[in-house]
Amino acid sequence: MDFKKILKVISAIVALAAVAAAVYVAVKKFTGKKEPEYFDDNDFFECDNEIEIVEAKREETVVEEAPAEDKAPKKKPEKKATKKKAE
Repeated sequence: MDFKKILKVISAIVALAAVAAAVYVAVKKFTGKKEPEYFDDNDFFECDNEIEIVEAKREETVVEEAPAEDKAPKKKPEKKATKKKAE
């Protein structure tokens, strides 16, 4: 066999192996068992569980009425009739 032919055969084998590996990794990634990851809240912040309740005065809000606008429906412009040429 010629040296170039040997290189072509080896490169074809390597390419097929790379494609097979890519398919294997993709299948494993999409079908792999996914386990939930649990976190302990105490790892992120300290909580002393001392809650202070503060009551605020309720303020009355004044609602102003907007003046009524003229809500008459607008008329659509009439379409002009087009005449067809008689043949």
